[in-house]
Amino acid sequence: MTRHALLLALLANPAAAQDPAVVQPLIDYNAQICQAQGGTLAVGDDAIVPVYFFGPEEPAYMLDGSKLSCSTAPNLYCGEGIGCELTLFVGVDRHGMIVLDWELVPDDDRQLLQVTIAGELINKPSAGIFRATWDLGTRSLVMVD
Repeated sequence: MTRHALLLALLANPAAAQDPAVVQPLIDYNAQICQAQGGTLAVGDDAIVPVYFFGPEEPAYMLDGSKLSCSTAPNLYCGEGIGCELTLFVGVDRHGMIVLDWELVPDDDRQLLQVTIAGELINKPSAGIFRATWDLGTRSLVMVD
């Protein structure tokens, strides 16, 4: 059944066949969740984004949940007022968060990830904007300001 869901996802979005292999298990999982809701997953052409935390030679990848849609559950990957899933894949490590918005910010030959997080998720009266990078020592996303 999983292969059938993957085939449907690839037919719905031929670009998915070229996606980095590290992201595919999460796409497959989301396809299964959507199928359990009686729907078909569509993966936007810009759902998977390379992120250059370490420069252009070593891209990490990010799956933007706002670019996923389930035909029978349009809000499956986003929560009203709190944002959508954003998942980073750096080597074998993975980090997920819920964001209202995101942007990649140039930092010499590297990039920083700038995210807007809903106030409800950070226990503040309004949303916060944070810049982050990947720390190889802790194998985690760290805020730089």
